[in-house]
Amino acid sequence: MNFRQLEYFLAVADAGQITAAAQQLHMAQPPLSYQLKQLEAELGVTLLHRTSSGTSLTPAGVLLRDYAQQLLDLRERADSQVRSLGQGLAGVLSVGVISSSIGAMPNAKLRTLTRHYPKVQIRLFEDNTYGLIDRLEKHLIDVAIVRTPFTAPRLASKDLKTESMVAVVPKKYDHFRGVTLRVEDLADVPLIIYRRFERLFAATFAQKGMAPFIACTCDDARTAVQWAEARMGVAVVPQSVAEQISGPQTNLRPIRYQPWRTTLKLVWPEQVTPGPLLQRFIDSY
Repeated sequence: MNFRQLEYFLAVADAGQITAAAQQLHMAQPPLSYQLKQLEAELGVTLLHRTSSGTSLTPAGVLLRDYAQQLLDLRERADSQVRSLGQGLAGVLSVGVISSSIGAMPNAKLRTLTRHYPKVQIRLFEDNTYGLIDRLEKHLIDVAIVRTPFTAPRLASKDLKTESMVAVVPKKYDHFRGVTLRVEDLADVPLIIYRRFERLFAATFAQKGMAPFIACTCDDARTAVQWAEARMGVAVVPQSVAEQISGPQTNLRPIRYQPWRTTLKLVWPEQVTPGPLLQRFIDSY
């Protein structure tokens, strides 16, 4: 099994037809079919169901597709890293970001870095904190911006920003007496929460004997703010997200509760010595 065979296999898997894949690869169909059969023979499994209308993946083919993409991504990253080793002036840096890191990237130093070294290419991968940690552990990305709380003992880290939660309050629900809220003040309003903090919020409510109505749970803090803007409830999100995207339809009320403070962190694998390009990126924060 070689990289060329994996590239051929992925092309067929994506196209759903050997003929269409051959056209995309700028090659004839018979050599492509031969390479696929050689790959199947070497692995001892059938990877593709072949019919008159096209191809579909067998369970073994689905598994190989995931591994093949990872292997090709790793090859591309290895090639880039080796070529730029010793300089840090060129290459591709794979960076993971969470939706609630809005405002943390790009920053002024990073803009300066890419302006001075125009051959540095940033590849962004968006996921939640644990999805990005998984990518780091599989060496599919170089570095990530994630948010506490999380458990990942094998990561080196650099704190970027610690902030409080705020309530994004539509004016129809803004009957609070003060600018700053207590957790107890949220008991009687419908809440929109970012799934990242669902367990933390639930534990706090249970501890305080509260049972607020959770009107919506979503995977993106920006979505929570948008729903508050639509007057669907009160969104509870990190302060930086609320300040970046909330509009005049809502008011921001800081929540005075220490356990709900959260920190943005830059993380990378602890066992990996940062190369010049990654170190330049880390130093830009």
